Amino acid sequence: MRAVRFVVFLAFAVVALPRVGFAFDDFEGTRAQGMGGATRAWALGDSAILLNPSGMTLAKVYNVEASYGYTSRMSGQFLHASIVDSTSASNLAAGAYYTYRSDESSFGVPGHGHEAGLSLALPFGRYLSFGVTGKWLRLVDSDAVPDSTGGITFDAGATVRATDRFSLGVVGQNLRDLQTGQVPQLMSYGLAFLPLPTVTVAIDGVTTFTHDDVTHARGTGFRAGGEWSIMQRVAVRTGGGYDPNLGVGYVAGGLSALSEIGAVDLGVRGDVWTPYDWSRKNLWIGLSLRLFVGSAASGDEPDATPPSSSSSALPPL
Repeated sequence: MRAVRFVVFLAFAVVALPRVGFAFDDFEGTRAQGMGGATRAWALGDSAILLNPSGMTLAKVYNVEASYGYTSRMSGQFLHASIVDSTSASNLAAGAYYTYRSDESSFGVPGHGHEAGLSLALPFGRYLSFGVTGKWLRLVDSDAVPDSTGGITFDAGATVRATDRFSLGVVGQNLRDLQTGQVPQLMSYGLAFLPLPTVTVAIDGVTTFTHDDVTHARGTGFRAGGEWSIMQRVAVRTGGGYDPNLGVGYVAGGLSALSEIGAVDLGVRGDVWTPYDWSRKNLWIGLSLRLFVGSAASGDEPDATPPSSSSSALPPL
């Protein structure tokens, strides 16, 4: 009889035990992670459809990207693919993406998730652009909770080019509430400063309105980062920040190798401190491959120079 009770208890615990804080929004893209996640005011290419869709209008690019991410928290893995095209003569930019996630709970029960999205953005003059991303999510196995197995939600964002060197961004994410901490409602905002065409410095704030499934925390965190392009062939990134849901501070870094037809990106992020004895420090590693479609077809270097900049063309970072 005791054995039966133990089996029943174990089965209930596997289903009902709260999961360590882990959300689809943990995947911000390889290059954004290398800057500590601080790219909302200067979100180019794949970073735009994940963090601020209005950023697609900041540069004329046609990129295809494939990414892999690993996080030591619950042995999580991400597979991600995207296409972004902002070369239209009408200035309408569009992007599409798909992300697959897998992980394991404390009892080794696997969880899976699927996310697909379509983004559109349009500039209004030289200084303002708006963008939206419609998203479909499905949570499977231990990722699903009784109140939510996914659904349809959306992001909306705006970017203001105050000057050629300053950019402001604001975006609301998951504005339709899916009632789960794995798809939290967020409001984020950022400032980007470009002292040189090859240097970007960014500061972001992220306010979470959805309570974490485990810590039940919510609040405002910050992240800051920088990027330096060297000879249009290498990009170096660094950054860090604070996550209020998990109460962790982290540092990050990244590196890219660029050519006329594509790029290889590496990003690393690691926790510096955690507030709970049972919580291990998390390590995130990401790798992405990018193809510059226009340059691959013509043999020319892609034009990622901001429309309001008079500098020479640079590969998209």
